[in-house]
Amino acid sequence: MSARVWSAAVAAVILGSAAAGCSSGSSAATGSSMPVFSGLESKYLTVEDFPAIDSAGLYIAANDGLFAHEGLHVTVIPDYKSSQDTVNLIESGKAQISSGDYVTYMGDFAGTDPNLEIISEGSVLEPNVLTLMASHNSKVTSLKQLQGKAIPVSGIDDIATLLIDSVLTGNDVPINSVHYVPNQALPGVPTMIAKGVFATGPVPEPFVSMGEQDQGDVELADMDQGATTNFPIQGYAVTKQWAQANPNTLKAFVTALDEGQEIADTNRNELQKAVEAKPLNIPVNVASVMSLPEFPTAVDPDRLQRVMDEMIEFNFFTGQRLTAAKDFQAKNVVYSANLANTNGQSSLFSG
Repeated sequence: MSARVWSAAVAAVILGSAAAGCSSGSSAATGSSMPVFSGLESKYLTVEDFPAIDSAGLYIAANDGLFAHEGLHVTVIPDYKSSQDTVNLIESGKAQISSGDYVTYMGDFAGTDPNLEIISEGSVLEPNVLTLMASHNSKVTSLKQLQGKAIPVSGIDDIATLLIDSVLTGNDVPINSVHYVPNQALPGVPTMIAKGVFATGPVPEPFVSMGEQDQGDVELADMDQGATTNFPIQGYAVTKQWAQANPNTLKAFVTALDEGQEIADTNRNELQKAVEAKPLNIPVNVASVMSLPEFPTAVDPDRLQRVMDEMIEFNFFTGQRLTAAKDFQAKNVVYSANLANTNGQSSLFSG
């Protein structure tokens, strides 16, 4: 696993305080020692999740009984609408936890109601996890040939356009030389480029592997390069008010999620079982070969700051939102009680 940055001093303080407020127990999934927090303010939680392989740690924690081990009844609801919808639902109180992409979260932090706290990282980009693909018989074989071409995206100024902007810029292709076509479902991009509707398009796993197997599509460019190498993609957030009102419940949730993340990052078999089940239902032949992101256990503010910095560079903000974005510091919006050490492995799971 890639090294993950975390404050040893903070971890030591938190572990000391955690020892006074929790009892130890054995994880149903791994047999490792995991504290069980007492005094839960709420036992029933709803997670609104934008479904992707980035959420594998969440699915493992739910399916393998890690949340139940903490005394939590966690319902994961797939939200296919958007990451912003997951935020809207926790803001309205209809859910407690959002699982979505960081570009959405950063857009909210730069808005008029920066009411979120990031409690855990979900995924970090690795090679071949998110790529620009092309048809196997396409005449477009380099990024420079994309000038004047249309590129399908889910929305303007989203995570895909940010990554494409960065990759194009890093390869001396002017951003304004391509045309983004919004409201396109990324899982359908491999078929669209195979049919010649578009010359290229952004494709995330598992659809990269599906496109290669089913359509014969090929990779034009990997998004994991240049300024977006090891770029943070997806994470988990709550409202600040909910975090303040539910400190023990939040510790219990993050404890179980951290172990789910650790399993996702180190146990391919457990991960495959999670993504082959609902809600992803990825076919076995795809799950066994698809590329995977990193699944961090620690929240690294410096890494998250990169997202806002890239959004500023590529003109995602104007006016007051630009001022707010420039003033933003990720260290002020991350959950300070994440129990991971400087090696990235949770200090709780040493057994």
